[in-house]
Amino acid sequence: MKKIGTLLALGTVAGAGICAANNYLHKALISRNFEVPEAVSKFISETGESDFDSVAQANMQWMLDYGFELHHIVNDRGHKLQGYLMRPEKPSDVYVFGSHGYRSDGKGEWCHYAKHYVEELGFNLFFVDHQAAGESEGEYIGFASHESKDSLKWLRYMVRAFGDDIQIILHGISMGSATVMLMSGSDELVSNVKFTIADCGYTSALDEFNYKIETLKLPLKCLIPVVNSMNRKKAGYDFHKDTNALGAVARAKVPMLFIHGGDDKFVPTYMVYLLHDACTAEYKDLLIVPGADHAQSYYTDKKAYEGKMDEFISKFISSKKEKYSVNT
Repeated sequence: MKKIGTLLALGTVAGAGICAANNYLHKALISRNFEVPEAVSKFISETGESDFDSVAQANMQWMLDYGFELHHIVNDRGHKLQGYLMRPEKPSDVYVFGSHGYRSDGKGEWCHYAKHYVEELGFNLFFVDHQAAGESEGEYIGFASHESKDSLKWLRYMVRAFGDDIQIILHGISMGSATVMLMSGSDELVSNVKFTIADCGYTSALDEFNYKIETLKLPLKCLIPVVNSMNRKKAGYDFHKDTNALGAVARAKVPMLFIHGGDDKFVPTYMVYLLHDACTAEYKDLLIVPGADHAQSYYTDKKAYEGKMDEFISKFISSKKEKYSVNT
């Protein structure tokens, strides 16, 4: 009996430890308020070492000096979300919808692309803070599940606010890329969307978690099914079923441009080949930027990145066909 009592006590302690580990992992992955330890942050960073900080500061200052309008909606979970509109000097019917990455926010992501879209191309740039990011409300990050549903609602808002005949380009980075891929395969996608740019997105959140656990050699893979079950109860979505970008692109309703860094250590480059191959859009293309780490393709080779964007603009944005004509 004493041995049984000891085993039960050890089992209780072990069970409590596993429960604590599950809760900690879920909070680390999903919770807005989780503070990633600095050592861990450096170890699993989405971006490689570069002079990115100084570039980011300059780009952010340009955006803040240029200014933007604030817009708001309330999502189906009752959270107030914030969006930002940057208008070009001359009126345009083209609106770029920007979707940011994991643990980023609208301004922090889109300050890097704003000058090209707004000043150089003369397009409107409409970007958002997703749920649990920036100035938007919410506790849990959705890994594209909540974000795609909210963004479809943003698109309907844009059509009402800016006109039934506006032309929309979807552009997403990392988790934002998965977001716009889910949107592109949705029956709720507004007809105003002309094409999608999906930059360094994953095939699903579950695939990404498993990849990171394997590459970092962490003994956590057995916890993911339990954490997924917790997440369905707490945050209301499944890590695979509700973030399945691979399945979404197989139903894509608009042309798709896939972009990925050839040296991406966060979302592996092989995922973009799977996504591109699965895509059934009427037109698709793929740009791999050699040497580019995660979310760094634009800085590594701006000419190639903007060149592919211009090809899609020429093909699918009617008001810009003459200005951006290319040999096709």
